[in-house]
Amino acid sequence: MNKRLLYILLPLLLTSCLNEDYLKYDTNQKDGVYLDYTPTTDSVFYNFGFESITDYTLYVKCNLMGMPKSYDRKITIKMANGKYAGSEFSAAKESYYSVPEEVTLLKDSVSVLIPVLLKRDAELETNRAIITLQLDSSNDFDVRGHSEYTITFDDKTPPTPIWWASYSYGAFTKLKGQLFFKYFWDMEKESKSTYDIIVARWGRDLSKKPNDYANSPLNVYYSTFMKYVQLPMWEYSQANPQLNLGISKPNFL
Repeated sequence: MNKRLLYILLPLLLTSCLNEDYLKYDTNQKDGVYLDYTPTTDSVFYNFGFESITDYTLYVKCNLMGMPKSYDRKITIKMANGKYAGSEFSAAKESYYSVPEEVTLLKDSVSVLIPVLLKRDAELETNRAIITLQLDSSNDFDVRGHSEYTITFDDKTPPTPIWWASYSYGAFTKLKGQLFFKYFWDMEKESKSTYDIIVARWGRDLSKKPNDYANSPLNVYYSTFMKYVQLPMWEYSQANPQLNLGISKPNFL
């Protein structure tokens, strides 16, 4: 490049930099809210499964788009459960869940968690339901960005775990799965060091592979599971003979 061309370009570049129009947030406009998400996390599935609970609360994060204020503000929520209902999911009935009509964004805050309470309704044992939660405009906020979140859930019997030992625990049922994990999770209080080793290797729900045959947690820690899980399950079955659970008596008794 010759010197003359360089001298011509330099003033143009300087002028361009000086005249650049930077985008600024308009503090006069109403603030907005949106749901925190990525393309793979704006919907979730939940199965009550082995948990011995009557309800479960999920939290959906809602973020502020704008400026924090020195006072509390309200975010409005509406439900559109029929939007994605069909042959695979039914629109969740009101008896299946509880979602507040509004949540409070506290002063000086930039986000709030929306609680979604899922209820273990008996109908969910044969039916998978869907909730569609949407943000709605309010006196305090406009809706900007992602404004919808879906939750599908049921209480159907999970598949038989690959590590399930029917010779000790009998044929798998949901009740026996719940009892198994109740006593396994209780083991954290009674033998925490061993419990932590098992969870680190196979996970809290024993789903990390390999977890079958020689690598089954029930084989590797045979005596541990016999003492902390099979024994109380057998005692439960003896106290409730009408259930016909078919739990074997631990052979160390």
